[in-house]
Amino acid sequence: MPDVQGRLEVAQRYDDEWRGWPVLPLHGQHPIRGSFLDPRAHDQLGAVYHDGVDIAVRDDKPGRGAPAGRTHRVHAIEGGPVIRATPHGVRGLVDIAHFRYEHVDALVGVGDVVQPGQQIAWAWKGDWHIHLSEFVDLPDGRRVFVNPLRPGGKLVPYRDRARPVVEEVRFYTPATPSWGRRPVNVARYPQAGRRLNKARLSGTVDVRARIADPQSFIGWFKDKSWLAAPHHPYRVAVSIAQHGTGRVFRDHEVFRSEQMLELPAGQHYAPGTEQNLSAGGCVRRHASLRCPGVYWFRLFPRPYLDTRRLPNGRYRISLRVWDAAGNSRVDNTDITVRN
Repeated sequence: MPDVQGRLEVAQRYDDEWRGWPVLPLHGQHPIRGSFLDPRAHDQLGAVYHDGVDIAVRDDKPGRGAPAGRTHRVHAIEGGPVIRATPHGVRGLVDIAHFRYEHVDALVGVGDVVQPGQQIAWAWKGDWHIHLSEFVDLPDGRRVFVNPLRPGGKLVPYRDRARPVVEEVRFYTPATPSWGRRPVNVARYPQAGRRLNKARLSGTVDVRARIADPQSFIGWFKDKSWLAAPHHPYRVAVSIAQHGTGRVFRDHEVFRSEQMLELPAGQHYAPGTEQNLSAGGCVRRHASLRCPGVYWFRLFPRPYLDTRRLPNGRYRISLRVWDAAGNSRVDNTDITVRN
């Protein structure tokens, strides 16, 4: 297990040097609505993590020659043998080399060898996106999901000039409610715990931050602005320093969005979190429902922040956040500990 949740500690080794995107134009950026580690509803666990990114496609403007019920050609971004493929004619997936393409009608079968850039499937009408997952092979033989947008990956070009935003930092008594659902069956982590006064903190405190990663590139979302949604932040770190002396009592990375987390979703996310509506659900319901989700994160997951380890007095909590393009922001919150 990595020292920092989500930090990737092994290098990816691709089978070719091709770079691009799985839909036309292959060498132009496309809007991404669903990001890696987004919360996703799960019947048994309440919520799990999104294991890839959702590359948006326009169902209302299908590509030339698209069959009925299909919209856009899907191309391999890495060549190699087909490892897994659902039968032609069904809404399924294709695995090739280090990548998985979902919500597609496969045109290739297991054992076929494809070249990078080759068409392998059609996008399925109604989803408004292609789900792209990426794997890294670990020395012990396991495969883990990694963020296709991390620096050094194959999705090129990817440009974003908008810095992440820390919208609010709050303090609560610890609480772990059950995950619920927003309309259209997406995850909602209901608010829970008693909110605390930051000027009089004592005992065990759950420090929560609402963070968003807006995108400067929105592509064709300019025509359907309600589809645009912030991403999950790429990296978050926090420190606690004493006023007057400057002594640092805590300084740690909360997480990186490089590989799948082992932390339960209810500890990574804090109450108040809501998943984006699905693209299809947003297209149908945007006039009556808010499409973008809300991301609240626990800066100190269980066992939370024990303020009894801090001398009484004033402190500054400094929150540092980054996105996948390297843009960053620092946000400071002053607190007083009174045990």
